Amino acid sequence: MSTPPPPDASGRRRSRRRRGRGRGDRPPPGRPAPVVPEVSHIAATPTGGDMLAPAEIAEMKEHLAFLRRYKDILRLKLNAAEDLLVNGQREPSERGVCRHLLGKVDRPVIDAAVAREPLRSDAAVRARMLAGAIRVTADVGVLLAYLEALAHVRSRAEAAQAFGEVVRRIDFESLSATRLARLLQVLVETFVGHERVQVLFSLLAQPSFRRAFDAATGAFPPPVADAFAPLRAVHARLVEDTGRSDAPEVVTAGMEQVLAAPDPVLRGYAEELRVGMLELALRPDVPAAVADRAAGVFLGTLARAGRMYARLAQRRAAQLLQRHADDRARVVLDELHRAQPGLHAAERWLAALDARRLGRVALEGGIPERGRLAPGLWLDAQRTVWVRTAATPEAERLTAEAALQATLALPGVAPVVERGVASGIPYVAVGGPGRPFDVDAAKLDGGAAFALAAAAVRVLHAVAIGGALLPDAAPERFLFVAPAALVLADLDGVRRSDPASATRGHAVHAARLAERIVSRVTRDRLPDETRSALRQALEAAADLVAMTTALDRAALLAGRE
Repeated sequence: MSTPPPPDASGRRRSRRRRGRGRGDRPPPGRPAPVVPEVSHIAATPTGGDMLAPAEIAEMKEHLAFLRRYKDILRLKLNAAEDLLVNGQREPSERGVCRHLLGKVDRPVIDAAVAREPLRSDAAVRARMLAGAIRVTADVGVLLAYLEALAHVRSRAEAAQAFGEVVRRIDFESLSATRLARLLQVLVETFVGHERVQVLFSLLAQPSFRRAFDAATGAFPPPVADAFAPLRAVHARLVEDTGRSDAPEVVTAGMEQVLAAPDPVLRGYAEELRVGMLELALRPDVPAAVADRAAGVFLGTLARAGRMYARLAQRRAAQLLQRHADDRARVVLDELHRAQPGLHAAERWLAALDARRLGRVALEGGIPERGRLAPGLWLDAQRTVWVRTAATPEAERLTAEAALQATLALPGVAPVVERGVASGIPYVAVGGPGRPFDVDAAKLDGGAAFALAAAAVRVLHAVAIGGALLPDAAPERFLFVAPAALVLADLDGVRRSDPASATRGHAVHAARLAERIVSRVTRDRLPDETRSALRQALEAAADLVAMTTALDRAALLAGRE
């Protein structure tokens, strides 16, 4: 993705394109002159004639003046010919001699000089010497030393410009971990706030820098790691598909750094970056303050008619509903509804916010009759739930039933999502797919009917083994999930029982329910043995295992081509 390049001294963004310049060129109008001198053509170019050209002679004289000024500090070992050149007693002319002389100004010589007085304690003198040194050597270590000196003696704008000029010269994959750490330390000292974020993101846009950064991470000193590890984690989440597993708190710290920028800066990011930040902020593990900041600045920048806006606005509203910030969720949903009037989710959630509620459940109809299920929307998860209520004096009974249902934790039994008393009405809300089972309206062929009956028997058997006994197995207790599954949702009247007693009781209920489900299905095509076993199991109403086995076999045989 595209990320902003580092700011220049005036605060404007520089183009990534690098224009080559000769020594005599001037920067284009409106652009600052370079802070970091270019490497000498003589030192950088091994080819050429044996003798220097006139322009090269002029350039070499500048280098000789530098060497003459700093020869004692650099402690260069010169031969007789070189000494004559440095002291100005001989004109430079032979390319090989000049290159050999300039080659003596290498990184070990410069490092040793910088470590001694007066350079060690005088940043201004050190910067002046290094400005001349980087013209005669392309060593990255010398460039970094120059950057470090500039950070202490130049304005922040000039140091920022120098940083941008240096990083364009660096082959990051050839950079050692120590040198990369030095470069990032200069970044810490030179840039603050959102500028630091933008500069690092600009560097991370280069694959070679990302690889070098990741390889050197373990060697970074604490100030560098603290400043950039969180931003690296955020950048990886936003623009890379690397499968990184950064800790949530590290990602959050990086998001906080990014979001600390002024609103105009954040709104100026590319849409891909704004969308990515908003998606990160809407994750459930992100602190509320970070999510609020990201949503507040980014959501309004998206095109209101687009799918992206609809998706993220819904996620933001869902996040607020989960936090019980219903009034703020309503604002988001109102804006979404005005922008996209036909969006069903926004309409439904707005209607739920205006509906009668039992706790966090918004009823989508009236209060159900006792022991029957009514649909509702659980605001915390924006999912359909099923509600049953009881009269006020029966609050204790309903609470006990809900507690027993919650402890069953069985396949085929709807989980309890909320329970309590609201406006004097005891209620329990359960989650589950499908719709309330209307056995008389269900249109089931033979195989599906037998399979559905077997599913009902299995659920009743599991509940009995779990130590719970129902007073009946009315079809209305179940949710029907096509094509042939039932979920027990209404446990009105359930009580604890020993498994043996519950199994005997449920055998009677299961036989009646199964007979009702398959009553209109012809059994003529079943083999005599299977039809007889099924009739015997249902009429005996005593063995849930035999009942299940007979129904399963009938479902398989009735479903044959």
